[in-house]
Amino acid sequence: MIRRAPSGHRCGESHQKAKLTDEQVIEMRRLSGEGTGYRKLAKLFGCGQSTARDIVTYRTRHSACLA
Repeated sequence: MIRRAPSGHRCGESHQKAKLTDEQVIEMRRLSGEGTGYRKLAKLFGCGQSTARDIVTYRTRHSACLA
């Protein structure tokens, strides 16, 4: 199923440029809660530190919390 934002655009792992699945995002947030830093999360999941920070602080990937 393709998730869409209220504006009609694709969001989350349905987006054509998404690099992480919703399961990976949930796991990243879980690890962060255990004290894993952004640098280590970024390395584990193959993304940038700012991406890891934005995911953990819910600036992006809001749809993953609905999964």
